[in-house]
Amino acid sequence: MDKQLLIKMLNTPSPSGFELGIQKMLIEELKEVDEAVYTHHSYTCVHAINPTSPFKVMLLAHIDEIGLIIEKVLDNGICKLTNIGSVRPQMYLGQRVWVIKFDEKGNYQTIEGVIGYCPNYNKGEISVCDLNLDLGVSSKEEALKLVDIGDVVLCQNKVVELPNNLLASRALDDKIGAFIAIEVLKKLKSLTKLGVYFASTVGEETTKRGAIFACEMIKPTITISLDVGSSTDVAYRADFTHDVKLGGGPIITIASNANLKMVNLLKKVATKYHIPYQYAVEISKTYTDFDEAYKLNGGIPSELISIPLRYMHSSVEVCSLDDVFYTIDLLCQFILNLVENETFDPFDK
Repeated sequence: MDKQLLIKMLNTPSPSGFELGIQKMLIEELKEVDEAVYTHHSYTCVHAINPTSPFKVMLLAHIDEIGLIIEKVLDNGICKLTNIGSVRPQMYLGQRVWVIKFDEKGNYQTIEGVIGYCPNYNKGEISVCDLNLDLGVSSKEEALKLVDIGDVVLCQNKVVELPNNLLASRALDDKIGAFIAIEVLKKLKSLTKLGVYFASTVGEETTKRGAIFACEMIKPTITISLDVGSSTDVAYRADFTHDVKLGGGPIITIASNANLKMVNLLKKVATKYHIPYQYAVEISKTYTDFDEAYKLNGGIPSELISIPLRYMHSSVEVCSLDDVFYTIDLLCQFILNLVENETFDPFDK
């Protein structure tokens, strides 16, 4: 497993709408693996092995992350912000941040800043509009020499390896899923003749547009969306409805829109190869690329596999590298057990 690539991905800023830089980096990193690369003006990118095969397995994982963006600069130099995706504003209080200035080629510069606490910081109900980005200046003119409206703000990040093979970082949602898809592509390159595609999708945290564009470009036979799911072994929320732990294996989704044959085959493969797995029941929306993929091209047989994650949508997300290994193994064995005439249509005899 190429842990250095994972760290490089986590250290590359890619908030929703600003994914070009990481996509270019992944194209370069995978140039010895890819047999075809498909790109879209939205920044969506699809990597492929065996692209001439009529059977196309698409793994979808988004490489965009949540964040903040400068919306207004006050006369005293304080910058006011709005959110990119679903953020928990109270988690930004007292944080050192980077203001990131992207150009149209995906290159970027960073500027140091802080978000201090606000008058109602201890009342529990903090909104994004309460946050104040402090650049250390005292006027609007000074601030605008450093930043522009539309510059992105992210918490400063350090990837940390914890005991018990755990990893902590910002943006594990969902760069850990993208990393797993990359490892699957590498492992299967010489082992299968089926078409295997990794769609590194954009905009999942905001509009889900990347999954739509990827599926329209490739028209896959089946899709498996890779994302993260809340681990409940630490009670950091009060409303968990499932039972999932770090190190317990990938989460197989039981959903009204999941293809039942795919679900059952994943379970059979996991049992056959002694791969641990867990369940999550998602009868309505999952708020992942899966929600879009299964509806496209007249209906694509689809499933969602999630990697257990603590503290989702924060700067200290924690996952288990054991679950990464298990998920890579499950996906590889699932694909290797498919044949070119495999059908996931329940009406086919």
